[in-house]
Amino acid sequence: MVRIGQIDDLNDIMEMLNLCKADMKKRKLNIWNEDYPNQKIIEDDLKSNGAVVCEVDGKVVAFLVMYHNHPDPCEEIYKCHENYCLIQRVMVHPLYRRHGYAQEILAFVEKRGYSSIRLLTRNTNTYSVNLYTKLGYKVVKSQRKGDEIMQTCEKILKG
Repeated sequence: MVRIGQIDDLNDIMEMLNLCKADMKKRKLNIWNEDYPNQKIIEDDLKSNGAVVCEVDGKVVAFLVMYHNHPDPCEEIYKCHENYCLIQRVMVHPLYRRHGYAQEILAFVEKRGYSSIRLLTRNTNTYSVNLYTKLGYKVVKSQRKGDEIMQTCEKILKG
């Protein structure tokens, strides 16, 4: 079941976050670290009413946070400039990957009436790159950051 996250989901999300961080470290992905994201950030996400979770058998197994018309330093590169959603901190519990849960929470956001959805990923995060490509996100800008390439993506929903 996909729904807006609540503060009661914090323990499940923090457990999932720590497992995701460990998995990223094992896969040599320098995306998140010990300091980011942290419990305060996740609490703020939940309090904002922008957190989206997927729950399976009473356990949160996927998470993201959505921001409506969030100020974006890359604004000039996007095609859609009104009623957009910026997505951050997409995560799926490592034991629940490849079951469509990330796709479900992204579909939940897509059904909220936005004109476009924006997000950022890295070329080294092949799970995310493959998922976003499959779902119709287009890379609108690539920028080198160390050994990685940051990919700014957008999916036009209404145009």
